[in-house]
Amino acid sequence: MPLSPTFFQSHSRILIHLAAIIALLCGLVVVGLFVRYHHRMLPNIYIDDQLVGGYTALETRELLIAHAGQVAEHKFTIVVDDIAVASSSSELGLSRMIDQELEKAFAIGRQGSLLHRVNAFVTALFKKQSFTTRLAYQKQPLTDLITKLATQVDYPGIEPQATLKYSGSVRSLKIDPGSFGRKVNQAATREAAVRAANQGTFEITAVVASTSGELSEFEALAAQERAAKFVGKKITLKNEDQSVTLRDQKLVQLLAFPTGVNEHAVTELLTNWESTYYREAKEPVFEYDEHTLIVASFVAPQDGTKLSVGEARTNLLEAMTRIESGDETEIQRAELPLRRSPPTRSLGETNSLGIKERIGLGTSEYAHSIPNRILNVALTTGKISLHIIPPGKEFSFNKTLGEVSAKTGFRSAYVIKNGQTELGDGGGVCQVSTTLFRAVLNAGLEVTRRLPHSYRVSYYELDNKPGIDATVYAGDTDFRFINDTGNYILVYGEANSDNLSMKIELYGTSDGRTSEIVDHVTWNPRPPLPAQYIPTTALPAGKLQQVDWSAPGISAKFTNIVKDKNGNELHNDTYTSVYRPWAAKFLQGV
Repeated sequence: MPLSPTFFQSHSRILIHLAAIIALLCGLVVVGLFVRYHHRMLPNIYIDDQLVGGYTALETRELLIAHAGQVAEHKFTIVVDDIAVASSSSELGLSRMIDQELEKAFAIGRQGSLLHRVNAFVTALFKKQSFTTRLAYQKQPLTDLITKLATQVDYPGIEPQATLKYSGSVRSLKIDPGSFGRKVNQAATREAAVRAANQGTFEITAVVASTSGELSEFEALAAQERAAKFVGKKITLKNEDQSVTLRDQKLVQLLAFPTGVNEHAVTELLTNWESTYYREAKEPVFEYDEHTLIVASFVAPQDGTKLSVGEARTNLLEAMTRIESGDETEIQRAELPLRRSPPTRSLGETNSLGIKERIGLGTSEYAHSIPNRILNVALTTGKISLHIIPPGKEFSFNKTLGEVSAKTGFRSAYVIKNGQTELGDGGGVCQVSTTLFRAVLNAGLEVTRRLPHSYRVSYYELDNKPGIDATVYAGDTDFRFINDTGNYILVYGEANSDNLSMKIELYGTSDGRTSEIVDHVTWNPRPPLPAQYIPTTALPAGKLQQVDWSAPGISAKFTNIVKDKNGNELHNDTYTSVYRPWAAKFLQGV
């Protein structure tokens, strides 16, 4: 007889009720267990082989302390070669790290989502979970013991390095192969001591690292060849009116051997640059007599600058890589990366002469100058600076400078006169005329009088090619140019007697003209003359002081092309210089 639908419905209801009752009972059991273990370790949890399930955290801690007892006393020793230091375990505070494992064990079933906690709880009902405490020494006593060892083990090494006694002289290049040093790695030795204690070992060898290396004979020869590529080379990083030049003596010091660069030296260099080239923006000041055009006060507007250290490092290392790769260029040029912040006021707001912006810039360097020459450069710059040139008027360097003599404050320094180097008032004046010549070229103004020097002067080639100079002397040996811009021009100069560099800026109104130096060539080289020794009582007898550097004779030529804002040519001037061979000059104490 077939079962009726009513029968199935009745039994289904019974099964549903049974399932609900079972689920309820299971839930009650789970809830009960949750309540039971709310402040206790879950079941089946062991620490150091001790069952701690069902204990509170405090009870567990007391149980573990009682079980651990006193850690057995022993002597702990650290050695390096035949050097050893030792201390007792009690002096080092050896103990078991109970709390760390206790915290991890108690966290089971109490972290994460509800589902995750339930799963961990159920797992704990059926699966044993074990934790093991670790032995550890107290940090300070162990550190003191390792430091005591380090004072006997550590000794400094010497990094391999190159030194260049004389710039441009490969024969004066020396390679120090360095020597090995060693230093205890204290952090690694502490870790090794703890590992050893947990393995039942109470004597370890300290972890020691080499602090520097020593070049083999083959590596020293390779280092000599590598450093020699930098002899006679320079790297100039420039950004508008600011620049820095690294010469060969400094460049070889930046090398690490057998490869790479000395990171400490590079970082120190960049830190100095960061300080040197940081400045706040300067607001312009321009006070002058409208009738006489005599300037009472002038402060050029100046952007604030901050060095981008990362970019500077990249640019420097790329330039060094070019030299090392065999680039024969004497001066490697790169950008000095400066972030700029402009002043809030414009120069044009300070005057009614139309002097609004910088239209020309010339720079030069004069490292190795004697003190009197340095003073004369600063004095000349001050006399030329703040001169206003009306539109259409010619500027004469000699007329603007006036008398050059001891009466006007100039000191005796070496000048080129009649094809010879002689002591004379005003040595260094040509540093300023040369810098002004470069500013005029940059501004694209019309030059009406320029004469080259008889000899190559080393100062003018520190940051430029041969031939971009202008000599002046009393009379018609003058430098002159015309203000052909249609607006007033202000000449402004600065001479830095600390870093031995100077600049001349021309301020006016740009008419859109552009200027470019092209086709620079040299030819007819001739070897330098033998060194000359100039007696002086200013030095102790027998002492030498180099005041000028030798240079071969050479002929040089370049063209300066000036175009208006529409690209039409305004000037196309070629400047030719013929330099006789030049001798190094030394003051010799008598």
